[in-house]
Amino acid sequence: MNKKNFWKKFLMVATCAVCCLGMLTGCGSEKIQEEAQNEATSGKLIAYGELDPQVSGQQIIAEEKGFFKEEGLNIENKLMTGPDENASLVASGDAKICFGSMYNNISVAANGVKVKVVSPLVNAAGTQSVVARKGLEINSPKDLEGKKIGMTNGAGVLIAIRNMCEATGVDINKIQFVNLGVSDQLAALDRGDIDAMAAWEPWVGKAIDHGGTLLFSGTKSNLPGAQGDVHWIDFYMTLQVTQDFYDKNPEIVEKLLRALNKATNYINEHPEDAAKIIAKRINIDEKECLRIMQENEYTMQYDQQFVDGANSMANFMLEMGNIKSVPKTDEYLDSTLLKKVVPDEVKL
Repeated sequence: MNKKNFWKKFLMVATCAVCCLGMLTGCGSEKIQEEAQNEATSGKLIAYGELDPQVSGQQIIAEEKGFFKEEGLNIENKLMTGPDENASLVASGDAKICFGSMYNNISVAANGVKVKVVSPLVNAAGTQSVVARKGLEINSPKDLEGKKIGMTNGAGVLIAIRNMCEATGVDINKIQFVNLGVSDQLAALDRGDIDAMAAWEPWVGKAIDHGGTLLFSGTKSNLPGAQGDVHWIDFYMTLQVTQDFYDKNPEIVEKLLRALNKATNYINEHPEDAAKIIAKRINIDEKECLRIMQENEYTMQYDQQFVDGANSMANFMLEMGNIKSVPKTDEYLDSTLLKKVVPDEVKL
């Protein structure tokens, strides 16, 4: 994802937005208020997302394939360049429907914003990765000790690194972490200033294109002596609505879920066609889009792994100082409507 300095920037924006509820001024806020008024009178609903095949894949497919219309919904997708742009809109209540990561959900919920996460959409664990520089020789996981890994402070990929260390006996305290924004990591990797970079897509693919080697992701390890499928992180993308919208419009949320279920099935059954549609909408190369999508699990399955992943992420964010307290999952996660619409997806 194109999220340079994502974690710090998002939290700064989200915290500021929460503190400034009801005080939005200037041309930007006036435009949002005008859109909200038009939305109320026209019956059109604005769904906020990102120019990202992971965050908004189903959102785009549901619009382009007419699944929203089939459910009687008039949806306009507004896709932003990153989660920081949606933070203030979620906090102010203007973004009644928002597609984003669990990290985003926890951030706003921890700041007292009343939201409901009504369904997971994607587990993007496979895109949270560590890539070695060209020519670096790694013969065992222990060879990572003493190496320099570029990573943005507080990035969720650190969860995968920690779990890798625990699983393989690597002493994480012997790894030298260098705080760099994701684009700076790529440049540093090319120069040989760092031995590896810890990042996410599309930067992982860029690093590999530059001659780097994928050492491991949240779901796959290529480390010598520890190859195979792994479960080192969960990183979910979700559908979130405001508490007020949820309470007043449960039937609309149900229609959204039905449309997104159709979109999820379409992506899984027609991955190449779906990638073409999404790539055109967000203006990226089709092959690159398909490659990224193939690293993700597109699923609306609401199970214990989903809930545990949320708690794990929240506790990590608390440890990193990104939130002051861990919100209770039953305060912002709600499978009630998903169970009504697609009962087989709720496994709790």
